[in-house]
Amino acid sequence: MNFDFDDEAASPNSHYAMYPPLKYAWLYIAIDIRDMNICKVGLTTRESPYQRVSQGKTYNPFLFLFASYELSKCTYGVSQKELDDIEKYIHRRSIFGGAIKHLATGRDSEWFSIHPEEAEGQIDWILAKRGFAVDGKVLWSNSQEDEKFNFIAVERMKKIKTVYRPEPWKMSEMIDRMEAPHTTLNPFYRFLAEYHDRDADGKIFL
Repeated sequence: MNFDFDDEAASPNSHYAMYPPLKYAWLYIAIDIRDMNICKVGLTTRESPYQRVSQGKTYNPFLFLFASYELSKCTYGVSQKELDDIEKYIHRRSIFGGAIKHLATGRDSEWFSIHPEEAEGQIDWILAKRGFAVDGKVLWSNSQEDEKFNFIAVERMKKIKTVYRPEPWKMSEMIDRMEAPHTTLNPFYRFLAEYHDRDADGKIFL
């Protein structure tokens, strides 16, 4: 089944025209597999979001990448200025509930009290509404047929978005390698079991 639609051609955002596009630019969602009620929403200009998440594993071995968006692959790329503006918008947006504060300093962290799948849907919507485009066409789809996918042109979004949903048995093997108690796995394991039991629409980005 083809979920792409022939919407209007994209045009660059004149507000960011003076800012050079970045070679690498990612927006990503990471989780702590022990708690699916919170997630980390971060941005990085490294070559891969794995590098950023791996850095965090030095202090939290339970970090796991949940979804990533390679914004530098969009038709017009993305500048550091726009990345900064996206980060500020996420921190202001009420659906994310405000950033969790660092315990020691009271400063905002990149962690939010929102289920990572809800954060993923919100970020899909934010990027589409900001006018990001792939292959010269916007991510936002005006077709009424696309409504159940939040008006996102799925086949275009898939070219910049990756979701990380291992089979439950594979996640169990990873926990074995950690030599950590399997009780730490339970929240993410239950999510993965439910996720892989969905129909094709429920796993549309896999």
